[in-house]
Amino acid sequence: MNLPEPSMLNYFNVILTCLLDLSDDGNSCPVESLLIQCKSVTFGGQINIYDSALEYCKGCGLIKIHGHTATISYLGQQFLDANRERYFEINESQKRLVAERIVFRGAWNHHARELFALFSINQTLAIYELSIIETITSTNQNSTIHFFKYLGILHENKFTIQVDKKYSGLVYQLTVDSKAISEQQLEKILLENRKLGTLAENAVVEFEKKRLLKLGKIAQAELVKRISPINTSAGYDIESFDGTTDDIFPNRFIEVKATLGNEIRFYWSQNEIKVSRRLKNKYWIYVMTKFKEDKPQESKPIMIQKPEQNIKKCNYLDMMAHSFLIKEIAEIELNKQNIGEIIWYQLS
Repeated sequence: MNLPEPSMLNYFNVILTCLLDLSDDGNSCPVESLLIQCKSVTFGGQINIYDSALEYCKGCGLIKIHGHTATISYLGQQFLDANRERYFEINESQKRLVAERIVFRGAWNHHARELFALFSINQTLAIYELSIIETITSTNQNSTIHFFKYLGILHENKFTIQVDKKYSGLVYQLTVDSKAISEQQLEKILLENRKLGTLAENAVVEFEKKRLLKLGKIAQAELVKRISPINTSAGYDIESFDGTTDDIFPNRFIEVKATLGNEIRFYWSQNEIKVSRRLKNKYWIYVMTKFKEDKPQESKPIMIQKPEQNIKKCNYLDMMAHSFLIKEIAEIELNKQNIGEIIWYQLS
């Protein structure tokens, strides 16, 4: 898929906002109705552009189209969540989401891979850069540079085009063997998980209590508890309940993983895998992405039941056997679930 003109990204907001407005179930509507609604919106005087914008939204994973029905994807919901004011003009948070999830890890990463193969590391400044004087770029590469500058991935000075430092790690991951991970990188991931672990576990306990109360299981809600401080070798962090019976013996055992970014990426220990095999359908991983220490309630859990089986059969996740690092390698298919205002996402 070719990259769109930067202005096209503004129309993504129109399409996703209209889709949400037209959805009876909160995330889907007929494609024909969606286009009619979009074309009724006056935005730059162009109404025919929405057909192209819809194709781009589909191609980069913001929406899914089955037959004649359009459905907002998990990534599309994240794109909208980054624009709470519902302005039509794309904002900086949305640009960063496009850069991280669609350019580096999604449908447009081949453009990034082709371009960044030309870049080299400036050891003095510790940045990736491309010499304007010494490098001949193609028309397609020039279009990519223009698009990446709009997103804030690249900056240009008199003699070089430089990668913004916040994207250096993603450029590194894109241009080296994607299966290689150093001990230093792994330790950084583990340190992040330990730092966020306690706060994320407390947030999941509160989430589980609310979910069970919505199901009318008052006694079970009171019995949800963290066991990680008591038994560090249990292989899970929280004892809870499915809420399908009135039994007071726990039947949902939850391992909590937390990340600061949007990506699903966590370390899963050998002991946790062993316990998951024993508990089978009773074992769950709750992934808390975009977790904020000061606003833990904003992170909605992504639930993975019987994770070893479901991760291995999922084409959007990669399980690196030598380190048991589970990481997202493409836009993952997630089902939005809710009980009233209690919302979570579940691995398909």
